[in-house]
Amino acid sequence: MSTITDFSRDLGDAVAKAATSVVAVHGGRCETASGVAWTDNHIVTAAHALERETELEVTIGDERVPATLVGADQGSDLAVLRVERKLDLFPRVDAQALRVGELALALSRSSRGLRARVGIVSRVSGEWRLGPSVRVERYVESDIGPAPGLAGSALVDASGALIGVNATGVMRGVLVALPGSAVSRVVDAITAHGHVRRAKLGVAVERVELPEAVAERRGARRGLIVLGVAKGGPAEQGGLLLGDVILTLGGQAVERVDELSSALDEGKIGQALALEILRAGSEQTLSVKPEAR
Repeated sequence: MSTITDFSRDLGDAVAKAATSVVAVHGGRCETASGVAWTDNHIVTAAHALERETELEVTIGDERVPATLVGADQGSDLAVLRVERKLDLFPRVDAQALRVGELALALSRSSRGLRARVGIVSRVSGEWRLGPSVRVERYVESDIGPAPGLAGSALVDASGALIGVNATGVMRGVLVALPGSAVSRVVDAITAHGHVRRAKLGVAVERVELPEAVAERRGARRGLIVLGVAKGGPAEQGGLLLGDVILTLGGQAVERVDELSSALDEGKIGQALALEILRAGSEQTLSVKPEAR
């Protein structure tokens, strides 16, 4: 019995340690979002819960303070707030060492105080995409069900270290934790530019079947036929023409429109990328430099 009691107290200690790192965000008619202290002055919360951009406040511990919206990204459903005070930060879990079955706590805060829910890490998998171009190294799911107040809350391990920021809109009925590396990229982009920048080529495309001989040789059945080229855009400057079929961008095969969108993340802005195309039955390679949207 003493072991169970000690374990229970350890969990209580972990929650208490995190008390000032999880905040309540007052940005709408109802308090439906929590927030996580991310840097000394910045808080990450759920973008969809902010019904206004001004007169925002957050509750940190027992203190309610004004906050300023730095920016938001609808693709990841993350928003960044700034407060004029130093925040207490979580230690962070190494996402690569995270295992299915480990204990997890979802920590949220409302005007009534801190709330904890307990569960386990139910799924961990490899890289995936969130929205058109936000790369996430690890998919982390817990068996804690989505509930009011959990959007933007913290998922922590039994020691109180941060696993990730909980997102309730990524997959229906599932609480997904966005790991620190992905959240940090979104935060860095928003604090630098006010939003997450995405790259563009300046083309309109549609999926098309490749000729049988080309499909067999390349091991891909489809490409993207160019239906429109923006005047003066990267595609036109790179020599892309109407009717060309895009096969790869930067060495990555693109058989669907969303694969092309995913390939055009912020890191591709201004980079010279090889664009493999099929033009009048002949395979060619162009060079394009995507620009910011």
